[in-house]
Amino acid sequence: MSNAKALGPRLAALHTAAFLSHGFYLPFFPVWLQSKALDPTMIGLIVSVPIIIRVFVIAPLLSLSDRGVGTRLLLITFYIGQIVGFPLLWLSDNGLVIMAIVAAVSIAQAAVIPANDLVTTIEVQKHPGLNYGRIRGAGSIAFLFASILAGYLVGLFGANVVVWALTLIPVLGIAVVLLALPPDVARRQAGRELAAVPQAPRNLSAVLWLAMIGGALIQSSHGALNAFGSIYWRSAGFSDATIGYFWAVGVLAEIAVFLVLGRLVGRGNAGIVLLLVGGLAAIVRFTSLSLHPGLISSLMLQTLHGLTFAAAHLGIMACFAAFAPAAARGRAQGIYGSITALATVLSTVASGEVYRVAGSMVFAAMVPLAFVGLVLAAIALRVEKAQPQSAGSGG
Repeated sequence: MSNAKALGPRLAALHTAAFLSHGFYLPFFPVWLQSKALDPTMIGLIVSVPIIIRVFVIAPLLSLSDRGVGTRLLLITFYIGQIVGFPLLWLSDNGLVIMAIVAAVSIAQAAVIPANDLVTTIEVQKHPGLNYGRIRGAGSIAFLFASILAGYLVGLFGANVVVWALTLIPVLGIAVVLLALPPDVARRQAGRELAAVPQAPRNLSAVLWLAMIGGALIQSSHGALNAFGSIYWRSAGFSDATIGYFWAVGVLAEIAVFLVLGRLVGRGNAGIVLLLVGGLAAIVRFTSLSLHPGLISSLMLQTLHGLTFAAAHLGIMACFAAFAPAAARGRAQGIYGSITALATVLSTVASGEVYRVAGSMVFAAMVPLAFVGLVLAAIALRVEKAQPQSAGSGG
């Protein structure tokens, strides 16, 4: 990975393989569950299982990278788990059995994207020529095209094509990992702190904790939109095709922000400012969405996804590069993944009851999460200015 020009496409391929799988899973795995004649309550429970699993497994799995376990080995193991696990779904039509299988496979799924972010942010910090946004944006592009392709394939061959894809795409993932992370690089990256002095800092700074919790709250404010966005838009009279455009506009805005602002990751401490932008945009977006906007306004609000999600995501990745100790990078990114998953579970579960009682006001109910995230990011900025740290020192 000495050549940044060659390294960028390899890292982009890691994200592409991971998000190809998600492009099939997120939109259409519930459709496969429905094809097994499961009732909506059971489908809801099964779909929630992977989010709950992420709360408990991301931090310990990524922490292994701080103990000398290479990202290459971790990713290959995760993909093998998916290759073995997903075909087991064909063995039963029983909801509880399917839930148990999904829970097991979710352990293998949970840390793939965070692990890709981990190795990418490390390499971006080491190689100034790399642009995190372009690398991560490749994953968003892959998700967009995979979700479109999945829709056509499900229409042609039925819902079982989803499980076939989820079984086969990890084979591509393994091939990409073998090409993108050669063994010598994996050993250097995984064992970077084993050879370091024992006094290497491992504690996470107050600035990073504030940024992580703030970023998690901003991301969790999307819980109501992800769970009830399409349902609300349908109730407001928008066609399914229009709703598809709403989601597509959001992804395109996400890609654009990754491409434009992605170079800020690993270039100083601009991450906190990006979190502030994401939090402010979330307040505007979800407040406005609760006020029954029309077609044009709804499309414009969906473009804010580029700030509420992408800018906030770039912000926290930049914070890891600037403030996380090298000896605890895996632990830091794992903790953030677990906090975000927990906050998202809570916001999603709560949004169900709020939507039942108050309809579109469920989006306004997400605003306090974004506001607290914004406040924590502002405090982090103040603390950082009062006690400046060198990049990656961790305090």
